[in-house]
Amino acid sequence: MAPGRNTQLAQPYIEQPYDVRWRQKRLELLQPEQEQRLAKRRWEAAPYILMVIMIFAAAFAYMCLDAKIGVAGREINVIDTQISESQTLSQRMELELGALSSLARIEGYAKLHLNMVYPDIGAVEYLDPRVSDMLTAELAALAAQETEEAAEEERHPALAVLKELLTDLFPGRAFAINN
Repeated sequence: MAPGRNTQLAQPYIEQPYDVRWRQKRLELLQPEQEQRLAKRRWEAAPYILMVIMIFAAAFAYMCLDAKIGVAGREINVIDTQISESQTLSQRMELELGALSSLARIEGYAKLHLNMVYPDIGAVEYLDPRVSDMLTAELAALAAQETEEAAEEERHPALAVLKELLTDLFPGRAFAINN
């Protein structure tokens, strides 16, 4: 019959003191059991370790995505600001273009800087004298009409204000839309 475990642990060795021999023998006998227990503990702890790793991975992924969302939000705000600035600049440019392309401004620039003047109709000679007579008559009629309008505006100042208001609203420019 094989000796029991306790008997094996307590077996005396002559070469070494009892305490040292007992510990060595005990370690030799318990070592396979300890390895099995450690392996069992490792397998029992594996789901917990895996769960902790997954929690850390999820937290890291959340932080990365949150940072990306924050960066994207800042970029959206910057682009919105640029869009509003561009729209404001576009509106300013349209107003400036309207002011620069007004006929009164172009006429004033031509008179002031280019020394341009309207031609004197009386100095223009046509090959057909009937055309010259018709133009002279039309100019005289226009001059008479302008003096009548000026006299009428003096009589009715409300009409003058209304005319000025309408000329401000409709400056005589037309905008074309391309298709």
